[in-house]
Amino acid sequence: MYRRIFLIVSILLVKSIAATMPSLAQAQVLIARKSSPEVVNLLNKGRELFGAEDYERAITVYQKAAVLEPGNHTIPAGIGFLQAKKGDFRSALISYRRAIALNQNSSDYYYAVAYVHGNLGNIKAAKEAYRKAIQLNRNNKNAYLGLMITQSYLGDYGAVEWAYKKLLELDPINARAYELMGAEMKKQGRRQEAVNKFKKARSLYQSKGETDGVIRVDIMLKNLGI
Repeated sequence: MYRRIFLIVSILLVKSIAATMPSLAQAQVLIARKSSPEVVNLLNKGRELFGAEDYERAITVYQKAAVLEPGNHTIPAGIGFLQAKKGDFRSALISYRRAIALNQNSSDYYYAVAYVHGNLGNIKAAKEAYRKAIQLNRNNKNAYLGLMITQSYLGDYGAVEWAYKKLLELDPINARAYELMGAEMKKQGRRQEAVNKFKKARSLYQSKGETDGVIRVDIMLKNLGI
């Protein structure tokens, strides 16, 4: 019963993390200095369609730009973002891999690959991609959160605790970190420690006005009899 509750809450948390992913299609599809007028027009059109939430047409436009400017890694990354936004995770994975082939030093791209793998149920692959994202950028907070989730699924408490501590070094008031650690404590039957983590998470969520987080934690606390 508990694993089912933990799974539900973890899925909700993953969705909240996804909301903080860099909007690669909007902010990072870059016009190269040598871009032709045709490519510039296509990228501008793609941004307009993205803004209008016409993701299918935006993808088509960006794909045309990618053919004309195959060395611009931000274009397949933008396509991957839109495909993930539509829930087409298999296509998004292909697109992000193309972006990484062109730029192997982007922590954001590896984070996105991990996120996509997670949605496809490829937990071990997601774990490795989160680790790579952290290796490339030790300040990637979302990657630490993602690693906490994957390692909890895999039963590696030591790695969960490591990611938790590293994240709090960067951000001592990260409510999601406390929430996930509370879930991990509960999973291990460490009730009072779980309650303390959940109460800390709830306080932080409440202070930030994040209602969804408060609701999630309240569910967990209720399950603990609080």
